Amino acid sequence: MKIQVYAAHEGVQENLFREWVARGHEVYLTEGVGKWEEKQAALPEGVKREWANNPDVLWVGITQDVGNALLYKWKKLRPGIPIVLTHWWVPSTRRFAGTVYKFAHQISVCEWGREYLLKHHNLDSAVMYCSVDADIFTLREEDPDPKRVLCVGNHFASRDIMGWEYLEPIMHKVYEQDPEVHFEFLGINPEIDPKNYPNVSKRAVLQNEMPDYQARARCVVITTTFNLIPHSLLGAMALGRNIVAFDLPSLHEVIEHEKSGYLIPRYDTDAFAKQILQLTSTPVNPEIGRKARENALGKSDHRLVASQYEEYFEKIIK
Repeated sequence: MKIQVYAAHEGVQENLFREWVARGHEVYLTEGVGKWEEKQAALPEGVKREWANNPDVLWVGITQDVGNALLYKWKKLRPGIPIVLTHWWVPSTRRFAGTVYKFAHQISVCEWGREYLLKHHNLDSAVMYCSVDADIFTLREEDPDPKRVLCVGNHFASRDIMGWEYLEPIMHKVYEQDPEVHFEFLGINPEIDPKNYPNVSKRAVLQNEMPDYQARARCVVITTTFNLIPHSLLGAMALGRNIVAFDLPSLHEVIEHEKSGYLIPRYDTDAFAKQILQLTSTPVNPEIGRKARENALGKSDHRLVASQYEEYFEKIIK
């Protein structure tokens, strides 16, 4: 199969590319609206930075790239090539976006995302979770730093839904009780100034360095207020880290409160801080980490997701 891909999400696409190439597929990469950032993930060997001769499917992950894919089909006089759009983020509610979506086959990265797309645009979609390389994101034998808390950031511009306005009071409340807790932010965009806190650091890391940093943390916190299921969260769960997050409907698909992570009532900063303090002052419960990994990889193991995409592509090609 010849799979023509528009760059959209290096952290997920990289492990799928490797798996598809290993299985004998031809994978081609082009850049439309999104650019492939080598600083985030190296392009796997065997993936070609060119256009395929008569690709079987066009896979996009950004709404505007649906338009680019349509333009390609028109120029090449190949109207039958299917376009597949993966909604890495919550689909836009704008009418124009919904019109564009109709030119593609839809994939959502969780069941809640599928329901959201149905509700707002009456479009059904297949569900395939963000893939996680299960051979890299593995359980670690060494214990994490009991006072280290990892906060999830991103390598792109901040969005309101990331919930920094809740994280700041949470941090203040933690430091009132325990100034030894170290909050570390991974990403380039956290709107937190380390100078304002006794023990805060910020760091941007490559995708392949992410597991080591996440594994060192006693827990991984994410204060997003409206989201699907982030790839970074699934990776942390695959590592067996304890997750602390606000109780969003989407997260119920992978987290059971106090069994595979901790879901805090929205937007209770007191309860959130209390949970962090409890985790940073008590021994690790390995059962929660093992259950977190089981839940995450049961839906997002990169080999499983690669097979799901394969089957979906073959179905729509036929």
